[in-house]
Amino acid sequence: MGIIHSLSPELINQIAAGEVIESTHSILKELIENSIDAGATKIEIATEAAGLGRILVSDNGHGIAKEDLPLAIKRYATSKIQTFHDLEHLFSFGFRGEALASIASVARLVIESGTEGNRTSNRVVIEEGQIVSEEEIPFFQGTKIEIKDLFYNTPVRRKFLKTESGEEKKNRTRVQTMALGEPNISFRYVQNGKEVFHVQAEEPLERVLSIYGENLRDHLLPVHSSRNGMTLRGFISHPDFYKSSRTGQFFFVNNRSVELKFSAQILKRCYGELLPSGAFPYAFLFFDLPREFVDVNVHPQKKEVRFLSEETITGMLFQGITEVLRTSTPVEFLEMRRRLSMPIPYENRGGETSFGSGFGGPGFGVGQGMFGNLQKEGESLIGPSSIEGRQGFSLEGIGAGTNLHLLGENLTKHHLFVPKKHYGVIFETFILAEAEDGLYIIDQHTAHERIRYEEVLRDLKSKAYKSQSLLTPIRLELTKEEAEEMLLEAQRFRELGITLEPFSGGTILIREVPSYIDPGKETETILDLWERFKSKDPEERELYDEMAKCVACRSAIKKGDQVSDPIIGELLQRLSYCENPSLCPHGRPTLIKLTRKDLETMFHRI
Repeated sequence: MGIIHSLSPELINQIAAGEVIESTHSILKELIENSIDAGATKIEIATEAAGLGRILVSDNGHGIAKEDLPLAIKRYATSKIQTFHDLEHLFSFGFRGEALASIASVARLVIESGTEGNRTSNRVVIEEGQIVSEEEIPFFQGTKIEIKDLFYNTPVRRKFLKTESGEEKKNRTRVQTMALGEPNISFRYVQNGKEVFHVQAEEPLERVLSIYGENLRDHLLPVHSSRNGMTLRGFISHPDFYKSSRTGQFFFVNNRSVELKFSAQILKRCYGELLPSGAFPYAFLFFDLPREFVDVNVHPQKKEVRFLSEETITGMLFQGITEVLRTSTPVEFLEMRRRLSMPIPYENRGGETSFGSGFGGPGFGVGQGMFGNLQKEGESLIGPSSIEGRQGFSLEGIGAGTNLHLLGENLTKHHLFVPKKHYGVIFETFILAEAEDGLYIIDQHTAHERIRYEEVLRDLKSKAYKSQSLLTPIRLELTKEEAEEMLLEAQRFRELGITLEPFSGGTILIREVPSYIDPGKETETILDLWERFKSKDPEERELYDEMAKCVACRSAIKKGDQVSDPIIGELLQRLSYCENPSLCPHGRPTLIKLTRKDLETMFHRI
């Protein structure tokens, strides 16, 4: 007797459900896509118990005719395609006719729908994949789909889901992402009876800000490039505004949210050293492509797409981003110019010079007299640096800063790095300095990061900083959920000298900030710290260490910042007093040493 047999339609549908329905957010995706395809201009979503208890999606689209309702829950029944040729010219999101059939096989389903020109609408109830009741109801235009008791007949599937809060977070992310891709449609989302967000039809930039916060408004750069009938549009963040994870990066192909396997590498390559290590820019990018150029039928959940020429897409993405970054002047450089042009308070006590808040801190700058007669009156502190024809800039007489008293009573330079003079900067990045034991090449960015990191960390551990009340509070614009989560950590922020206060909706007010955060960098630094906290387990969160790294990243000199000889000298002196002058807070090297013996060996002198 043979052992091969045909599977029942019910089992086939449940197997298909395993491919199409990953979790409750997969159901939301399928239903919202159907609403978009139906021409809806208004979509409302409600979930209870993370969607396991109830999911409701309603729209004002063109609806489903009475005679089509039985077919809507059948596999491979669709209004989107008729021939294989249609697959190559898809204008719709859902087209395979699997979604409702798969959902109906693992949940109890109610569909209500009305079409234009009728006096009544229709309601059907589906259980075990079969219609158990039909009736006419008062007319409305559009479709409502209600799902209850998800996975009631496949309990094993429920065991593999995350916690309820985890599933709710994924649901929010899914709906927000889909709303981001369709700014011409109004979206309203309610979780457990509480409105999560409500956005009206608006321009693409306003949709980004409505969902991800007004904090982005001044930090987004528009991207737009076209070639051969293809367009790339959207926004990327300025190098001064970034996250510690890729959760702020979104890519859409013909308004469909997709995962592009090459996107992360291209973004990293485009930004290069404009971003510190471990930083990820925001990206909201949309590809408008000819339908025949892209195949969306390569993944059961349509997460990925395939392009006729991937090189064309990667080239357009790289060109579009680099053109924008090339024409935008980094804020860090402008901020450095402002700081360096500002004198800082100092007073002379018996020949001893006392500096304001120190190198790289708030008000960082060099005033006349700071370095004795090293700076001539009217001489610019910023300018091109060249080593040609130099005799060397002596470091004798240059102070080591105001925070050295925090190191202890016995102040000594680090025996690994004791520079005597420097010869300027090469490649707008690397300082050449001479010491007794050889020639040093110092990365100005990572070196300054190390200095600022140790300074801030000492301030935090010794409580040597002061918190300042702001006359005008700084507003943090977040989603309601993010605001609630951040306020749960208010006490930890208070330990850092930061006072947060709820205002309304997703708005949080920053009432007090510590002196170690540079003026104008409060929002970015606090959001950066918050992102780092969210990406780590609670036991891995070293509060002071993370804060010191955030401040160091934000305030350090960047590659390409052109600074004067006195500033370079001060940086080298401060670096020589660091506990670990060889590495930045993230583990990258700050300096490389070539000994006299190394040089003599290279030139065959020994």
